[in-house]
Amino acid sequence: MTMRILYQLTSPMDRTMGEGEIARRRAVLADAAAFGTDIECRPVGDGPAAIEGAADAAIVVPEMLKLAPSWAADRVDAVIVGCFSDPGLDALRERTPVPVIGPGAAALHLAAQLGTRISILSPSGRSHGRVAARLRALGLADLFASVRGVGASVIDLAEQRPGAFERIVAAGRACVEKDGADAIVLGCMSMAFLPGVAHRLQASVGCVIVNPVLAALKTAEMTVALGLGRPVPTHVAEAAE
Repeated sequence: MTMRILYQLTSPMDRTMGEGEIARRRAVLADAAAFGTDIECRPVGDGPAAIEGAADAAIVVPEMLKLAPSWAADRVDAVIVGCFSDPGLDALRERTPVPVIGPGAAALHLAAQLGTRISILSPSGRSHGRVAARLRALGLADLFASVRGVGASVIDLAEQRPGAFERIVAAGRACVEKDGADAIVLGCMSMAFLPGVAHRLQASVGCVIVNPVLAALKTAEMTVALGLGRPVPTHVAEAAE
């Protein structure tokens, strides 16, 4: 089965980090994709260089809403929102019949199938209240162990600055040894796109590590394969031909 999955970036990455970084992220997704899955990565037209908090997420949602009506016309089979906080997920689903996957929700629900105490690694670690509220909304509050910062900004992680992985390992060990976590979710897409990060971290801390990039990709593929998306309205399909 052939399918097209769009990884919708939540920043104008072509202008901030360059086309090379977009191509690298596409290659990571393509390497993990099933046979016959075609991956596209597209930036938004405007917005912050990275989503560091709720305000940045709010700014980028209108940019994605502008793009959402084109997804069905472009014959995209599923869309992944490229931010762990899943900005605008409900609003985007109202604008398109194409399945829209939030990597945060996908990763957290997967972690809930693999562990009983979930910790989240975030760039700053200052979002404990918002993370706790989010797990309550997802029905996972009873599994919440902690959220710990790795002491690096989203841009630091995206640029793979020296020492980033070592800080992730230190935070991951604290999740296990101090918070009792048996499943850790990488709470930042730039963190999740670091080369081999989940396997390396799992070997270092000794517990399940869920990568939201891969969790979202496999959720998108499964959703399409099971035919769980809403049908494309006839007038939209005809307009695309």
